[in-house]
Amino acid sequence: MVIEDLGDKASFVFPLPNPLPGGEGVECRFINSAVYILFIAIYHRSLQTTMKALFVLIVLALLTGCSSLTLALKSVQDFYSSIPLSKGAEMAPVAKVQASKRQAPVRADTLPPSSTTDFSRAISTPSTLSTVVPPPVIDPGPFSPSKILKIGSRGEAVLALQKRLAELRYEVGAVDGFYGQQTWQGVVAFQKYAKLKRTGTYTLETQKALHTATLPEGRYPELGLPRIEVDLSRQLLLFFDEHGLDRVISVSTGSNRKYCELSKKSEKEVCGVARTPRGKFRILWRIPGWRESDLGKLYNPLYFNGGFAIHGSPLVPASNVSHGCVRLSIATSMWFYDTVKNGTPVIVFD
Repeated sequence: MVIEDLGDKASFVFPLPNPLPGGEGVECRFINSAVYILFIAIYHRSLQTTMKALFVLIVLALLTGCSSLTLALKSVQDFYSSIPLSKGAEMAPVAKVQASKRQAPVRADTLPPSSTTDFSRAISTPSTLSTVVPPPVIDPGPFSPSKILKIGSRGEAVLALQKRLAELRYEVGAVDGFYGQQTWQGVVAFQKYAKLKRTGTYTLETQKALHTATLPEGRYPELGLPRIEVDLSRQLLLFFDEHGLDRVISVSTGSNRKYCELSKKSEKEVCGVARTPRGKFRILWRIPGWRESDLGKLYNPLYFNGGFAIHGSPLVPASNVSHGCVRLSIATSMWFYDTVKNGTPVIVFD
C-alpha cells in the first residue's frame, strides 16, 4: 500500500494480494477486493459505498468456496501490517494544524499590546497558579530580648537576626554575622511589613514582633507564578518565583511631589510629578549595568511601563523619594536582574 502526501488529503493505492493459504485463490481474492473497497469507503466517509461494499462482501462469502469471511479479513490485516507507511502519512493536515494554532489559548508570556493594557485581560490563564501553603504555626517559645543591634554590629546575635529574617524571605544579603547595609535593608523591610517605625535598627519593639512573625503573604495570588508585587503604602516589593514567595525587598518609589530639574543628559529643564504608575504591567525590556537618564543613573533597570523601571540605586531610604521608578539597593539589583525574566507580571498598588 502506498500513501502519497497531497497536503490536506491523502490518496490510497491498493494492489491485489497473493492468493490466500489453503488452496483458495480467485474466490478469496474477490472477497479481499471487497474488503479493500469497504475500507476505502469508510476512510472517505461514504455511507452509500460502504453499504454496497458490505453487501457484496457478504454475498461473495456465501457463494464462493472461500473457507470463511474471517480468513479473508485476516489476510487483509496481515497484508497491511507488512507494508511501511511513507513519511507523508506522519504529517498532520495543514488545515488542521492551522486551526489548532488559532484555537490555542494565549500564553502567559505573550506581551500585552501596550503598556496600558490590563495584564489580567491580556492572558487567559496564569502560567502557574499560586499554591504555596504557609508553614505551620510553631510556638516560638518564651521571648528572650537581645541587645540593640545596628549598622556595624557583629557577632552571634547579628547572625541569629539574619537567619531569622532570611527564614521569613527578607532580603539581608550575606548571612555572615555582620550588620551591614543589606542587613539594614532587611530590618527596614520587616519593619515596613509589620508597620513598625522604620529605623533599620533592631530595637526591642522589632525583636518582639520578629519573635512571633510569620511568612509574609501576597495580595494578588490570582496572577499566578512568577510575579512581582509592589506595595506602595508599605514601600515593599514581594518577588514570587515559580515555587512561591522568594524575597521581600525594601524599595523606594515615587515621592508624589512636583519637580523641575536640569536633565543630566541634555542640561534642559525637566518638570513633572514623581508618581509611580499603579496598575498591572509586566517586565518589557532591560539594560545591563548603568544607564544615564534625564533624572539620574539607573543600575540594571528592568522596565515595566514606558520609562518606569525597577532598578538599582545607591540611595534607597526607608521612605519614598524617587522620581517614579522602583529603587532597589545595588546589591539586590544584581541578583534581581539575573533572576527576573522578561514577561514577568508586575502589579503596583497602594
